Amino acid sequence: MKLNGNKRDFCINTNEQQQDKHHSDIQSVLQPVDGTKQMIKSHLIETTSDIPEIIELLQILKQIRLPNHYLAGGSVTQAIWNSKLGNHPLHKVKDFDEVQNTSESQFEEAIDKLKSFSIPVDVKNQAKVHEWYGNKFGNNIKPLKQSEDGIKMWLPCFAVGIRLDGDTIKVFSPYGLDDLTNMVIRPNKLAMSKENYDSMNRSFKQRWPNLEIMAW
Repeated sequence: MKLNGNKRDFCINTNEQQQDKHHSDIQSVLQPVDGTKQMIKSHLIETTSDIPEIIELLQILKQIRLPNHYLAGGSVTQAIWNSKLGNHPLHKVKDFDEVQNTSESQFEEAIDKLKSFSIPVDVKNQAKVHEWYGNKFGNNIKPLKQSEDGIKMWLPCFAVGIRLDGDTIKVFSPYGLDDLTNMVIRPNKLAMSKENYDSMNRSFKQRWPNLEIMAW
């Protein structure tokens, strides 16, 4: 689907990347059939492309040439969950998580000047994540070289990023989209401790009672 004038139609172009050996345990569980996999990706593209705030933000990020960026995490995942549950697409979305690999402040200011929606945009520099990650999540990590490395550290259902490349929405989903679609929380043991995972799940379950939470 091409982008023509003001019509918000997009091509589907999925950015698939092989995972390193440290993620093989998750990958071995998440192996959807190719046809089903494409249908899930199509649904993700169609759902997010129908949300004006998301399309506006993707266009802004492209306009300001934010390097190695993705709109990722909660807003993308919750858009699919809301679609499944019949809610407003941005129900319970507190902010837009934008990951990139350079200075946050200059781009946050540029985004704030250009956006017309009220939801905050949280720009996270992946090159600095290792400086605070251990204190927050219980695992110390090495410096991340690119935004994709940061997304790989997330729980599989949230490890989904989208961005505009020309008139195409590109998707980065290192663990696939099954957990996102099925509302499944699965641990990523490289990314956090069991205590932190259990604590996060209590919060998730309060906000999203329909979630299926996999044991550590």
